Amino acid sequence: MTGRHSQSTPGGRDRPAADTDAEATATVIAGLCWRLLQRPEALEHPTVRRELRKLEELITDLAGHAGPNQGRHRSTGGETTSQQISDADGLDLKPDPRTASTAAELITVLLRYRAWSGNPPWRKMARQASQAVVHSTMYHAMNGTALPKLDVVKAIIVGCGGSDDDMRAFTAAWRRIASGQIPGPSANGEYLPAPQPVLRLVSAGEPGPVAIRRPCRTSARGRLGAGSA
Repeated sequence: MTGRHSQSTPGGRDRPAADTDAEATATVIAGLCWRLLQRPEALEHPTVRRELRKLEELITDLAGHAGPNQGRHRSTGGETTSQQISDADGLDLKPDPRTASTAAELITVLLRYRAWSGNPPWRKMARQASQAVVHSTMYHAMNGTALPKLDVVKAIIVGCGGSDDDMRAFTAAWRRIASGQIPGPSANGEYLPAPQPVLRLVSAGEPGPVAIRRPCRTSARGRLGAGSA
């Protein structure tokens, strides 16, 4: 007997201890809100905005695991698994990667595919993909302009619970766009001509090419004539 009267929570912790942690967390959040109200210009700083985005992702991720009965499918290892639901008969709302012809268009299709899959949090997608790509890499790739790496594209499809057909379709679209960025022959199928050598001026004191003078050949009659003269 410890002499401490407390009611055990489903998580195995005493209620007073849980209440203390909740009050401490609420105090920290209130302090952050007060500081932002006192210095609203801090929200414009890139570092503050980056940390707020991380906090938003963390809250969204933790909110999805807040209760034991959330109606989600969980694997035996405790990780939440994603199961896509097909569209109703007569509807085909799934984004088609075959419509993308540029890196920007492929990123747009991937973002729409994520939204079609229920807009799962980036952290959850990274766990679903066995951390093959971290969530921050996914996020920055989808908010950039360059063509994402193929590993990132595959991790996003897996993180959204995509099928094998989805994986093949997005992989084929990525290869098609990536191969179009490799320079090749010109439009008429001919390669560009070889560059011409650059001419260089030679100063007066600098030795130039040496001219080879061949000996002058004269006939025997010419030599006799020169001797009689």
